[in-house]
Amino acid sequence: MQILKKSVKLAIEKTALKLFAARGYDNTTMAEIATAAGVSTGNIYRYHANKEELLYAVIPESFVESCLQMLADKVALVRGMSSQQVAGSKELMLGNEMLMKFMLTHRQKILVLMRECSGTRLASFRTVVGQKIMESVHEHLASLSESSPGRRNEPDQLLLTTVYDNLMNATTNILAADITEKHRKEAMARLLDYHLKGMAAIC
Repeated sequence: MQILKKSVKLAIEKTALKLFAARGYDNTTMAEIATAAGVSTGNIYRYHANKEELLYAVIPESFVESCLQMLADKVALVRGMSSQQVAGSKELMLGNEMLMKFMLTHRQKILVLMRECSGTRLASFRTVVGQKIMESVHEHLASLSESSPGRRNEPDQLLLTTVYDNLMNATTNILAADITEKHRKEAMARLLDYHLKGMAAIC
């Protein structure tokens, strides 16, 4: 009986995450992962029964929950703040830095989540994130309307949806770009600054 080796399992999972991030879960096969990891196609199934099981090994549910909690924590920082207060908030600045560090540290996992993982429980991750963002935006605008009667009218749903969809696309593109970590961090910071200034004009 062949003994399963921890080093081989780790190599398979590391390789799978790299390929899922670079090519997408849907476009990566178990055979390709096996070849890149230096094991036979038959042997890879001794460690993971199928590609979906391998996906959950490299991106556990606890990580998904951490992503959503990180987003919720950042949104909570701006609740009730005007655009001017947001711009000068040290707490928000720290929150943005923490979020950016989290995304850069877990870049490959986030790339996998933001792309298609058809037929898995992670398939709807991007949709869920988009919905939570829009719910939070409306809650934020509602909190402002309590002290600003002129803000009681609902903002244009299409405009806000487009803005945040573009933000997610731009973030994904930066995380996927073949650039240095320094340049990636600079690009993320500039994107966030651009977004906040644009939201100030809308809100």
